Amino acid sequence: MEPFQIHAVVQTTALLFFLLGIYYARRHKRRWHHFFIYSAVGLLTIGVAYMLYTVGGVPSLHGKFGLFVYFYVLLTALSGRAFLARKLRRNQHKVIAIVAILLLVLQVLYGLSLLG
Repeated sequence: MEPFQIHAVVQTTALLFFLLGIYYARRHKRRWHHFFIYSAVGLLTIGVAYMLYTVGGVPSLHGKFGLFVYFYVLLTALSGRAFLARKLRRNQHKVIAIVAILLLVLQVLYGLSLLG
């Protein structure tokens, strides 16, 4: 399997974990929500680090936008911690998270279009 295919599988799995995390947040199952969100952030980190190591930098537009999306997702995870500390309201965290998921969906779709 090519390195780009491995990266695609890891990032798509992370996206699915984020979607499961959203599902469990809506069901008010905080433990499962945190499990899936933190697992997805870990997978995202592995996928980004793998490609940075394999490619040796960020030569493409997909890579540059991907790093932006990665850091935005990390900001979103931190906003969840701020929500738990009562520094953000639920709707503020929700909007930040929705934007993060939409950016990640666009990034995954863009990456998949590059594979074909």
